[in-house]
Amino acid sequence: MASGTLLIGDDMLINNLRVKAEEMNEKAAKALKDAGGKIISSSIKRTPIKTGELRKRSFNEGPLKSGDSYVQVVGYEKFGGLWESGGTAYAVEVHENLEARHSVGESQFLKKGVEETSAKLQAYLAKEMKI
Repeated sequence: MASGTLLIGDDMLINNLRVKAEEMNEKAAKALKDAGGKIISSSIKRTPIKTGELRKRSFNEGPLKSGDSYVQVVGYEKFGGLWESGGTAYAVEVHENLEARHSVGESQFLKKGVEETSAKLQAYLAKEMKI
């Protein structure tokens, strides 16, 4: 006589687990996209304005799956200097120039957007998860 556990309806259980896993993936993907949007929104408020072109060059790409991980990519000038309108890539130069004094905006605009959003998300998660 064989011993062990008999699980009736194991196919249904496995299918239900797959559905739940897909739902979790969709929620995680939406959360990443939303977080990227919040980072860009915070960053754009800090972006120096000379012509307004740099703010138009922001992007929120993803989520992209890399192995078992998801990645959300945010930034400026996704295509570097390859712009249909011509012009040159200058986001890195503007972002990294700590000596520049801008009448509107500031250097390190993306980094500060990430830091601000990260702090807000951590506070939110700590409250929701009661940590």
